Amino acid sequence: MKYYRWIGLVLALGVVCPNALAQLASTTPIFPAPSPLSPEGTQIRPTEPMKVEPGSLSPWIVYRRECCEGGTGFVAPIYTEIYVSSGPTFPVGGMTLSRELQTGWSFMVGARALFFNEPHDRAWLVDLHFMRTHESGGKQDTQFPVVFFQNGRRSDQPDLQGNPGRTTFSIQDSGRSMVGLGLGRVWYPWRPANDEDGCRWRIGVDAGGRYGAHRINFNEFGHVTDAIGSVYAGVQTMVEIPWRTCLFQTGVRFEWAYTWSDILQRTSDVQDLSVMLTIGLRY
Repeated sequence: MKYYRWIGLVLALGVVCPNALAQLASTTPIFPAPSPLSPEGTQIRPTEPMKVEPGSLSPWIVYRRECCEGGTGFVAPIYTEIYVSSGPTFPVGGMTLSRELQTGWSFMVGARALFFNEPHDRAWLVDLHFMRTHESGGKQDTQFPVVFFQNGRRSDQPDLQGNPGRTTFSIQDSGRSMVGLGLGRVWYPWRPANDEDGCRWRIGVDAGGRYGAHRINFNEFGHVTDAIGSVYAGVQTMVEIPWRTCLFQTGVRFEWAYTWSDILQRTSDVQDLSVMLTIGLRY
């Protein structure tokens, strides 16, 4: 009799439990309810900002985004720019080299990171770039006493072909190649940077330092090189034009730079004033 009772109990559970499980499954949704929609069909964002509880995962880890779950309070967007600048360079001041160099040409290519405030009308910028400046010599045809080695011999010693050495040289041209890092500030006086209607105008200032190499070619023969350092300060004005998913930029940059050098085996510092046309993209 006991065996019959256990068999009956098992059969009863087999009939009752599937019905209960089916009822529970029918009342519990597999996925959470969708977000509410406005009458126009757009998603309604929460009115209160999201709060990150202490000890919880960062929104960057769980991929929480403002477009889907509302704002998180203060927003400070970061944008990136790439640009090219080019224009004439005018040597000014100095005691030796600046007096020998004529008006040259500078070329600069670089990238900027802009850290905007929430209204998008001001930003701090960090600038990383490469700059090349070429200037011709011969402004006064001064002879400089310089000694250097070329093809294993001193410039002031005669060679095996009987060519006498020289102790003074005049400058043919000068070339400087440098990498630079700067910090600056940008303002949007009329429209904020995130305004999607029409063009935007901005002004900015920046300053920083550069490090690189300097080469001078002589009219007689040979050349000399040196490692150089420089500081600079610039002012620029630009217009931003919406173009597809980016912003096309064009403007003018005015820059002063001071370069320390002893390439002529004496103080050979150079000051330059540059006026450069700039084009770029912000995305």
